Amino acid sequence: MARRGYVQLVNGFYDNDKIRDLVRMGRADSVGVYCMALSLCGDRLTDGFVPRRAMLSNIGATPEQVRALVDEGMLEEVEGGWLIHDYTAHNRTREQVLHARADAKERKSKSRCHSSVTAVSQRDMCVTSGQTPEHQNTRTQKKEKEEYSSSFSKEIGVKDFGDSQECGETDRTLAVEYPNLDLESAWLAFVQHHYGETRSVNDWTRLWKGWCQRRANMSGIPQKTPHTHTWACEHTLKRLGIKSRDDVQDMTKAQQTANQLNKEDRNGRT
Repeated sequence: MARRGYVQLVNGFYDNDKIRDLVRMGRADSVGVYCMALSLCGDRLTDGFVPRRAMLSNIGATPEQVRALVDEGMLEEVEGGWLIHDYTAHNRTREQVLHARADAKERKSKSRCHSSVTAVSQRDMCVTSGQTPEHQNTRTQKKEKEEYSSSFSKEIGVKDFGDSQECGETDRTLAVEYPNLDLESAWLAFVQHHYGETRSVNDWTRLWKGWCQRRANMSGIPQKTPHTHTWACEHTLKRLGIKSRDDVQDMTKAQQTANQLNKEDRNGRT
């Protein structure tokens, strides 16, 4: 499934004068149309332009709903549709989104290449003349440990952190914990916020994880948690060979089946 982005909706949106005017006029339905239009623009990267056909068919807005938004200055009527007022002042442009995606793709590609080269180099390491394999292995491990420690204490910029193996590994962890979080958007904002700063890899990793966690929480994205089976969940019903919870005849058996499924899941995760 393609990763989706997000548009900005300020926390005080509900208390905005224009929104309150619409509600007082009995046009709360127009507020829903506006939110759907925002979503459409963010999804299609139209920089705030809502085509007439999309407004009437995809969103299902009525002329009255649209007129109310135009009257409040939230939409501007243009050729072929409408333009959301000040859309690009509060949301990323198409160019910015595509740039962020390309940047994220390049970071991941460099991270994968770095991991592959490191693995091949370690595997094909030749034994130094006059040394036993055991001596060479001990020497190599010591050198790698020193380099590893040095790289973590050295301060680097945020862009260099983005090219590091540790950032790539952190991205993979975050993608599992927050599958609906737009990491590309989060990374672009993170870079802009910390531009010009230098920190150690450990510090960057901690900041990047915290940034994504807060961004996910503000967007209402819960951390992915394992599903807990109950006597009425679809997995239990499927195991019992029935379609609906109303068809459950033996509640004890159903609960035992749910417990067994939970046990299987725990064993599968360990």
